[in-house]
Amino acid sequence: WVSALSVLSLLVQHMSISPELALAAAAAIGDKALQDQTKELLELKRQLAESRKVEITGSGGFPVYASGHFEDGKCRNRNELVADRAISISFSRSSWWDVPVTMCEGYAGIFLNDLQHLEIRLGGIVYAATRSANEEVQGYDVRILDNDSINGLPRTCRRMIIPIQSGGGSRNAAIQIDLRDMPEPPWKMLKSAISYNRTECNIDALIDVFDMMTSSRELPMRLPNQVSDIISISF
Repeated sequence: WVSALSVLSLLVQHMSISPELALAAAAAIGDKALQDQTKELLELKRQLAESRKVEITGSGGFPVYASGHFEDGKCRNRNELVADRAISISFSRSSWWDVPVTMCEGYAGIFLNDLQHLEIRLGGIVYAATRSANEEVQGYDVRILDNDSINGLPRTCRRMIIPIQSGGGSRNAAIQIDLRDMPEPPWKMLKSAISYNRTECNIDALIDVFDMMTSSRELPMRLPNQVSDIISISF
């Protein structure tokens, strides 16, 4: 009995057996205690998978725009010669964890004014948010990824990095988005504002690019159908 339980436990832990097959094997052995142990192991495995889920949602957790898994990420560091150097500018730490995410089925993109109401959730719990009222996004820290330095990306890609500080600055994150097929004139306007911020020393004179991009007074009014895709989350 101990041997059978040990084998089933090992198989379940290493995902080399499906939940249905594990339960069928336990039932075939005919031991109720073993079946209960198998169900408990599978439930713990499900809870572990849920705790590692990364989701980008609207305010209050709905809707879920994009999702990924923490273990699918990779460590990046400031010393790497990587194309997404804008992230290293946005992060004060020397390294971070970069998690790719996939837009959920049913969502063709996120409208610009909805970007100010995003929540980053780990295991269903809010880790950081873009809520403007809490000033968790410093609009002058928004960065653009230069398409010329990203191999394989079409020049029509409009990649941006939105850094977030939450919990009084104790939790940092950054959202990488693609402003899909944004027309050239407003894209150039955003690039000019970001370039200005990088050279301006007076903090009071900096341009809030995030507000420009998400406020109904600015781009959302001019581009009501413009949407963005979320590409990755960095922690």
